[in-house]
Amino acid sequence: MRTRFGPDDDEAFIATRDALVESYLDSVEATDDAPDGFVASAMLDCKWGYGDGNIADWRRADIEELLLGFFPRKVTLDDEDLLGVGPEVEEFLAYLDQRRLLEGDPLPDLQATARALVPAFVDAMADRSNFGLAKGLLAQMQTEGVDLQDEGDIQRWIDHYNEQSASERDDVLAGIGPAQLPPIELPPTDELERAARTSKALARLTAFAEYVGPGRKLTQKGYLTVADGKALVASLGTGDRVDERIGGRVFRTRSTAELPVLDHTFRWARAAGFVKVEHGRVSVTRRGRACGSRPLEDWGAAFDGLIKLESAGPRERDRVGLGWGVAVRWLAEPLPMAAYERSALDLTALKEMAWVQAEYEYLVSEDPAMREHQRRLVGSAVDRLVQRFLELGAVAIDEDTLSLTPLGRWGTNRMLRARGEVAPVVGELAGSDAAELVSASAEMPLEMAEAEIRTWVQAHPQTAARELAQAARSGAEPMMALHALGFVGPEAEAEVRKMLQVEELRPQAQMWLVSHGYEDPSSLSPETMRSLFIETLAVQVDADGPMAAVAHFQGHGPEHEQIAILEDLLRAEHPRTSEILGLIGRYHPVKAVAKAARKTAFKRQSFESS
Repeated sequence: MRTRFGPDDDEAFIATRDALVESYLDSVEATDDAPDGFVASAMLDCKWGYGDGNIADWRRADIEELLLGFFPRKVTLDDEDLLGVGPEVEEFLAYLDQRRLLEGDPLPDLQATARALVPAFVDAMADRSNFGLAKGLLAQMQTEGVDLQDEGDIQRWIDHYNEQSASERDDVLAGIGPAQLPPIELPPTDELERAARTSKALARLTAFAEYVGPGRKLTQKGYLTVADGKALVASLGTGDRVDERIGGRVFRTRSTAELPVLDHTFRWARAAGFVKVEHGRVSVTRRGRACGSRPLEDWGAAFDGLIKLESAGPRERDRVGLGWGVAVRWLAEPLPMAAYERSALDLTALKEMAWVQAEYEYLVSEDPAMREHQRRLVGSAVDRLVQRFLELGAVAIDEDTLSLTPLGRWGTNRMLRARGEVAPVVGELAGSDAAELVSASAEMPLEMAEAEIRTWVQAHPQTAARELAQAARSGAEPMMALHALGFVGPEAEAEVRKMLQVEELRPQAQMWLVSHGYEDPSSLSPETMRSLFIETLAVQVDADGPMAAVAHFQGHGPEHEQIAILEDLLRAEHPRTSEILGLIGRYHPVKAVAKAARKTAFKRQSFESS
């Protein structure tokens, strides 16, 4: 059987995919919970359309891309189908192995990876920031009560969407993204200020404002005079060519419009609020006169000004005729925002996006040579935009990859907040009390939560242990409070030992003491272990719902081990044991495990009522 397919082999791939899936379904025993082939088909689609095209060569990275990339981005599933994905991935991989069609990593490793990723998969499927446009629109339809089984209902929604204004459509699309950006870490203010002082662009803007001073006359078309232009080119080192000599002939500069770097500096300084234009003259503003005294604020104004200026496009069409600089004006704001959210951007991909947009907005040539020339012009426009961010000190370039500098992250965070976005910064909770810290940290990704906790502990060196212990006893996310105590130091031990006297905290406190080396693991009784297990699942139910808890439970080994755990939990003394067993029985996708959970829950309820 052919297993390698290129991008243009769609007919051959589809035929092979359908035949393979049909053969797989024929091999599966017909039961109520038997697969329908959807997951298997999606796996093959992912490998062909988004992988290397080899549908037999499966690596652990491919499983991760499938469950944390492809499915969250492309696939919409009901809750009852969600937890069945992981087991079917394992089953289809086993079928490929049985057919001797499985290459790459060993089958047990692949199956273990799929099993371990189930909790993260459930989270990723619920995170709207992962949704592709099509899936995001479908989710929005569901939110608005559209029947996705009714084509007429779907079409009416689409028609209504298309009839809306551009801003109204943008509002709909905005609802697809994340409600809150992840917290970021920033260096201290003094480090940011030192970096701002080294900005080449800010130095040039400051010098321009100083030169303008009380006022300089402009030409009738609003440009600097040639005399001022020549003086500024020399003092600012713009690199513009004045009175250019070509072949023994001198071409006199007749307008500063012919000096692109200087003209851009003029417009940038104006957009940043360093200079103003009134009555045919340009003069320095109050902000411009104060340049240098507040370097970080000045840099922020320059950052905002650059985005404002570039979003408007060039003042005049360039010499090639179409003004391809306009083709990248839409990138000015999204560029730092995309780098903020994704950590890095591929410049080649960025140029390709700009060309696609240019093709959509402008009349491009049908002649292949001219078309390629136009593509290069768009690429050059992207390079110029990136170079301006680079000179400002907002971005860094490593080979063909762009990332934000600390200054760039600070400026983008500042811009997002000004727009009303929720864009937290690690360290903002340093002045909060322990209960506020613990509550907020529980909503963050673990890595960011730990960074926030470390900052808070450093700000409360004398009282951190006592305050966090009090937060745990007060019921404010006790698991997170105990986790935070792990960053305090030896003084936390005494506070945790006090918690052993609190019945509802005793199991967690015992586990903390063991995990931090203050008690021997043999000190944990089987009952403590059972209670901790139920408590962990209960916390997940409260935080993310029963699906997340069941997903976590699925990660504790194959089906027979899960059933053994359920039988042991019958004796757990935790007050929510029956509830958790019932939820596993209701939501677990594997029929045998779900049945065992329901049976155990029934026994537990009978035991409690006797």
